[in-house]
Amino acid sequence: MAEELYEVAIEIAAELYEILPYFLVGVFIEAWIRTKGWHVHIRKTLTRYGYVAIIFATLLGVFSPLCACGILPLTISLMLGGLTLAPAMALLVASPLMSPAGYLIALKNLGPVWANVELASGIFMGLYAGTVTYILEKRGMDIKNLFRKELPKGDFHDHDYPEEALRCGCGQMFSKKVYKKTHNPVLLFLARMGEGGWKVAKFAILGVAVAVIATRYVPDAWLESLLATTNPLTLFALALGVVPLHLNQITSSAIIFGVQDTIQVSRAAGMVLLVGGPVTALPVMAVFLSLFKPKVFFLYLTICLTGTMLVAYLYQVLGG
Repeated sequence: MAEELYEVAIEIAAELYEILPYFLVGVFIEAWIRTKGWHVHIRKTLTRYGYVAIIFATLLGVFSPLCACGILPLTISLMLGGLTLAPAMALLVASPLMSPAGYLIALKNLGPVWANVELASGIFMGLYAGTVTYILEKRGMDIKNLFRKELPKGDFHDHDYPEEALRCGCGQMFSKKVYKKTHNPVLLFLARMGEGGWKVAKFAILGVAVAVIATRYVPDAWLESLLATTNPLTLFALALGVVPLHLNQITSSAIIFGVQDTIQVSRAAGMVLLVGGPVTALPVMAVFLSLFKPKVFFLYLTICLTGTMLVAYLYQVLGG
């Protein structure tokens, strides 16, 4: 038993070592973005435009290092400040699908074609979500009463903000404490690299571990029936199956990377994992359902599922 665990650990470590340079570069870029705060300046423009705001929101979501759990409070605060539902939906859908670190790790794990398709899919999903919502708004969808209850006024960054689900915990972040004590931008940058590194590393380790365990102990025929398929019903079942799983972009690409030596993952099934898993993060949906009225939640879920299937089929057909 001990020897078996040792072999599994060695295999996991070997695969993680392969992605280490890409991991470090991605974390460096994300820390630089957070330190410069360029995404903060961009988001201030979102409330000023109509349909064009959907494009800005999509690009902000795709290139921002914010994850699904981090983008929801930000989006709601923007909505309370006047942002309409269409760009808000674009931001919510696009943000979990891509980040600088996610792109570089996908580049190493899956190659440039998959990485670029994943990036294009993130942009498509944001534009798709925003456009669908915009059309529904124009056709009479009630967007004046979106929340289940009136949210308390105040700053989400305040430690005593009444709505716990939206209360920002950034004041407790290690980087904030470092900067408060030192006011040194270099130490702030290094602290943010550490924070970002841990955030990315834990999902990379999880994804690689799942892939290694699956390839060692799950029958190849079962994995192939699930991940090599192009059957529409199986793909839709896979898309539904990843909804309750907390898969993010790093974990999804690591899983595909880990099994691709054994299983020829189909383009469609791969995109279901890369798009459907991150975009339907269960913690976000739980908060979403608790704060928004059911019609908004079901609109969000429907957009996520239909968009995932569109991306999967398009890549399968266009990929040859």
